[in-house]
Amino acid sequence: MRLVLVALAVAFLAVACKVDTTVSIKMHDDGSGVVTVTAVLDPDAVAAAVAGGGRLEDRVRLGDLTRAGWTVHPWVRAADGSAQLVLTKPFSSPAQVAGIMREISGTTGPLRDVTVTRDRGLFSTSYTAHGTVDLQTLKTGLTTDPQVVAALTNQQVDVNAIDQSLLGAIRDSFGLKLAIDLPGRATTVQGVSGKTTEVDTSSSVLDTQRVVLVVVAVVLVALAVLVMLWPGRRRRRGARRGRRASAGTTAATPAPSSRPRRAAPPPGADLS
Repeated sequence: MRLVLVALAVAFLAVACKVDTTVSIKMHDDGSGVVTVTAVLDPDAVAAAVAGGGRLEDRVRLGDLTRAGWTVHPWVRAADGSAQLVLTKPFSSPAQVAGIMREISGTTGPLRDVTVTRDRGLFSTSYTAHGTVDLQTLKTGLTTDPQVVAALTNQQVDVNAIDQSLLGAIRDSFGLKLAIDLPGRATTVQGVSGKTTEVDTSSSVLDTQRVVLVVVAVVLVALAVLVMLWPGRRRRRGARRGRRASAGTTAATPAPSSRPRRAAPPPGADLS
């Protein structure tokens, strides 16, 4: 964004205008996402940029951003004469965001130490974002960029004068928002002129799929244990039933008598 502001300032530095910029970080569940820079130029800014018959596409050169992996979308002009420019750059992991933010703001710009993290736990995933929106100690960083200094010097432009004028223009006319869209929470921080605003937001998202998988795994383990124990229980139960049946059969059979049997009397014997 510093490069965009420098280009715009060179085009319409002496004209009172307003540039509102929103930097947004959108992170998906897997930690990937996209950084978007949206700059809206008011009608005076557009008029200054196209003065003398020029075009915004020619006056605001963004080739360096394209080579750095940014997608530069076409300018969108509104009926009131304002215009909007959108730049986007994707990231595949949260660790890449800090570098992208340095591409936007440099080390001396209004966005300082902006980082995002993703920490996956057993049942939930935590997301955090930290940083600073600094509109108090603004610096353009113009004089520290060798390429920009060389380009302006070749055009016989006083770099220090441009730097001071640009800094004054930024302080008076520059509006900045930082929008952070984490899974489960969206936060927007509005920069305040002359002040520093800290950014500290976080969210935690329950991983329902993992919870279901863990519950299913526990149920399957419990069923497996039951299946392993069931044959043994059946064998023990069958053995107990066999012992009870054997004991019942033994009790029902009368024991043989130890007394001698009397012989039957012969036919015709007197039994009186």
